[in-house]
Amino acid sequence: MDALDRAGNIERALLAAPQDQTNRHFVAAWLRWRRPGRLMPKRSAIELQDIKELLGRVILFELVSEDDVRVKVAGSQLRDHVNFEATGRNFAVITPPAQWPVRRWRLREMATRPCGGVMINRETETQSGDAVNFETVTLPVEPDGAGKPRLLISNVAVLGAIYEPPAKDRPQVVYMPDKFCFLDLGAGIPERDEP
Repeated sequence: MDALDRAGNIERALLAAPQDQTNRHFVAAWLRWRRPGRLMPKRSAIELQDIKELLGRVILFELVSEDDVRVKVAGSQLRDHVNFEATGRNFAVITPPAQWPVRRWRLREMATRPCGGVMINRETETQSGDAVNFETVTLPVEPDGAGKPRLLISNVAVLGAIYEPPAKDRPQVVYMPDKFCFLDLGAGIPERDEP
């Protein structure tokens, strides 16, 4: 298989990986930003107008150090989903401590290999007690300039037409997903999904 066929297969697989149509739109925009022959787009290549209807659900992470993963921006709909503001916070602090080693490893793999990820979270701490399923797609972005922290961009979508607001007493944490898989962008994926 030649390089063009392989690239086309990778793009088709990336577009097919998400269940949600808005996540497929997010992946399509990321592929346009990436440009042919690149593993990931540069930050300066991101065109926010391509995803303007998704911005309330987009997260931009900056991997400052192993245990400092900054939530640079978290869309306002995400604040409504978890009942707290994540923008500016360290993802390590809003992840349950026992879950942080796995999450840290996955984030680092996605940012440095690079590869993407698709995950499903089942949120049961809602006002009605009914579960809501969220699908998140995370993709790497190359920083503009040497020595700057690695970046990841995510889009979060509600699966199905049912959304329930979070319970008032929901802990201010972001739980690990119930399902997770890496996405090959052309540089391969880890052999396993946990360290």
